[in-house]
Amino acid sequence: MVAGKVHTGDTYTDFQLLVEKTGTDGTNTVLDLSAASVLQMVFTDPEGNETTVTGTIINSPGSDGLLRFINNAGALVIDKTGLWKYRAKVTMSIGGIFQSNKSSFEVI
Repeated sequence: MVAGKVHTGDTYTDFQLLVEKTGTDGTNTVLDLSAASVLQMVFTDPEGNETTVTGTIINSPGSDGLLRFINNAGALVIDKTGLWKYRAKVTMSIGGIFQSNKSSFEVI
């Protein structure tokens, strides 16, 4: 989760998510990212437009479920003020695509 507010045009912002899965009994457990073939974060701007970027594991091999994206190569343009949302999108190598709940941050 990004700490504090983000400003339009900011770069090198570090976005992090703890990716969890919810069992049939309603309890959450960390998703082991080491078995993922594709790691992404999907950002939604205040107007509802989505941008998908490549995420990385914070602590190899990823068994702690921590996913990160550092906005340093222009893949995400933060150009609108308001409430933004982002979520993890993980494709597992054994099959299946999983998406986390959304987290949010304010852009001023």
